[in-house]
Amino acid sequence: MAHTIELRKVSKYYATEDSVSMGFSRVDLNLDIGEFVAITGESGSGKSTLLNVISGLDTYEEGEMFVCGEDTTAYSTEDYERYRKTYIGNIFQDFNLINSYTVYQNIELVMLLGGKKKKECRARILELLDMVGLSEYRNTKASRLSGGQKQRVAIARALAKDAPIIVADEPTGNLDSASAESIMAILSEISKDKLVVIVTHNYEQAEPYVTRKLTMHDGKIIEDKHFSRAGARQTEPETVEFEVEDGEYDSETGAPVVKGMRKSSEARLGVRNTFNIPAKFILLFIVYFFVSTAVLSQYATTKNSLHEEDLLGTNPYFTNTSSDRIIVKKADESAFTDADFDAVQNSRNIRSIVRNDLAIDNGVSFVLGDFYIEGSVYPQSELEESELTFGHMPENDYEIVIKTDASSDAYFSINAAGESLIGTTVNLQDMGQMQVYEFSQPITIAGVIIEDDAEDESDYSMYGYSTIYVSDTVSNELMISLMAEISGTVMNFGGTKIDSDYERAIYSSPKVPEGKAYIFEDQTYYYKDGEAAGKDLGLTVKNRFFESSIGLKVDQIITADNIKKLLDIDKENFDMYYNCVYISEADFDKLFDKGYFQISAFMQNETDSEETIKALNGAGFTTLALKDSLSDMTGGYSLIIQMVNYGRLAIEFIVLFFIAYAVIKLIMRSRNSYYSTLRILGATKKNTDTILRIELIIMMVIAYAVDIAFVAAVKLGYISNKSLTQLLYFLTVSDYVMLGIVLLALSLLIANRYSRKIFSKSAMKAFREEG
Repeated sequence: MAHTIELRKVSKYYATEDSVSMGFSRVDLNLDIGEFVAITGESGSGKSTLLNVISGLDTYEEGEMFVCGEDTTAYSTEDYERYRKTYIGNIFQDFNLINSYTVYQNIELVMLLGGKKKKECRARILELLDMVGLSEYRNTKASRLSGGQKQRVAIARALAKDAPIIVADEPTGNLDSASAESIMAILSEISKDKLVVIVTHNYEQAEPYVTRKLTMHDGKIIEDKHFSRAGARQTEPETVEFEVEDGEYDSETGAPVVKGMRKSSEARLGVRNTFNIPAKFILLFIVYFFVSTAVLSQYATTKNSLHEEDLLGTNPYFTNTSSDRIIVKKADESAFTDADFDAVQNSRNIRSIVRNDLAIDNGVSFVLGDFYIEGSVYPQSELEESELTFGHMPENDYEIVIKTDASSDAYFSINAAGESLIGTTVNLQDMGQMQVYEFSQPITIAGVIIEDDAEDESDYSMYGYSTIYVSDTVSNELMISLMAEISGTVMNFGGTKIDSDYERAIYSSPKVPEGKAYIFEDQTYYYKDGEAAGKDLGLTVKNRFFESSIGLKVDQIITADNIKKLLDIDKENFDMYYNCVYISEADFDKLFDKGYFQISAFMQNETDSEETIKALNGAGFTTLALKDSLSDMTGGYSLIIQMVNYGRLAIEFIVLFFIAYAVIKLIMRSRNSYYSTLRILGATKKNTDTILRIELIIMMVIAYAVDIAFVAAVKLGYISNKSLTQLLYFLTVSDYVMLGIVLLALSLLIANRYSRKIFSKSAMKAFREEG
């Protein structure tokens, strides 16, 4: 039968750069189950080194060591891990308990490392606690125990492993005499069924209990005595082969098969370690929250920067190129009905619609005293009374509201005029001040909105312009005038057709009777005899939306002398209109009031534009997202610009990684002893790696979840901050998922780098430095 431990001329040396020192030399020793062995000797005699070699914490340089007949000469690091996990239960001088764990959890730890399920541990733990007299302390944190109680927990932990060999280095070194005697009694009882080997300076404490005394001097065993004590099995113990459960031997090597730690146990320890030290949790949360927030803000800033570069382009047909604006037409190019308006408004992601689409890009202007205001026209339905700085909400169709902000050219003038603007009558003109629009009633200012900051992308306003809010009635009258502006006209003077070549040729006046037309004196020569009064005049207008015709009778001939009387137009403006025709307001409406053929829809979130357009197209509309129609202002280098931006972002992430690692490394230094203890207790590098990763990943998830909750609060309006809203505007769900993956990768990299740092040392070296 093989001895439990057999050493044949084994030597251990320690090498440094300058010297080689001896731990012990050419030791021959047999140890068996049933022995309680005390190794004693002076400091530096090699007794602790011998114990470390026996327990697999250290390797040896010469000789052979057999464990239950198995030669350990060629053992690898993994073999020693298996050996410690299978055969060795350690009791340390400084206990090496996990202070943040309870007594129960400390004992449970070694069983979980051995592959036990959590529910399988309870009965054995309670039995061991009863054996060492600590049942009432099972839920007490180890940090609150006395030295004697801690050593009892260490013994219970060693026994929980159910290993055949118990090794203890100075198990009573830090205890009072009463506690020391109690510990020795427990170890003596344990040795009846196991091999117990202790190192002690106080042999007198162990003398009543040991069955064997080894004395070392200068790296050699100089004394080996066997004793017969009460409770000991015999003076010369028989060689006993330790057996594990049936079927748990490797069929090829004959070595015991070691159960690996269960994934569920690794997860449980990872979660436990996340929360069991509040100070560490708070510090790690702060670091990860900083990392998460930094990653989120850096990525959002990059996307905003790229978006702004994309919007640097222009479109020759549209003045307002807001990134959230979509031009909408019906697929059959017919006019919109009320049902069509509702269909667009109720489509996904549509914030609002503007029926008079032409007024957005053509706009209006007017003069107020010594300053000039111009801007796009939008519906009053978008107004809220709480927005008003001065005045009141419009009370009739011909009252308007002006909004300006710091980006507007008229901002300072409007701000200075303030409340004095309320009630002022204005003449709305086109943006070039070439034409005064005629309305059924005078237009007056009802309210003024002054915003101190330039608006963000989700607002209507364009840089340099104000915004003019008008009623549907005014908007419709303005639309009719705009149709006249963009229409080409063919005038049929008694068979002579004159094409205006898309210059405006038709105006309305309340002074012209319905069915009649006023023409200028030069136009009378288009009639054969030069007589135009009472003659037929045909008008056909055509634009990109429709074609319309009307037949009229010439009623008056306009000259420079009668233009003031006939149309109330000053004589000096006669030359501006000499190629035009004036008709009644009713006939003007018949020609140009054909409805809305093109509208603008504004999105709530432009990042969802593809799905929004898809929905509108599916509902029978044709669309154009203006942000996709802009010219490339980068000279074809947009891809390079994107690569540079994302390259910069990658560099920022790398710098952030090293900063985070340095800080986390400092915080986690207090955990080095924990992971060293795990290794001594039999955890593999894979086990400890996994536990560490789980701990750090949970911290990342918590920090990122807090960030996401904050983002949700901003997007839902619970936190009102224009800068934050703009920063987060372009981030989509896929972006948040991608950033989560980036943070996960950063956490894994940090965990791996930290793990390599910890496990670059041998178990014994790590134990000496940290344990």
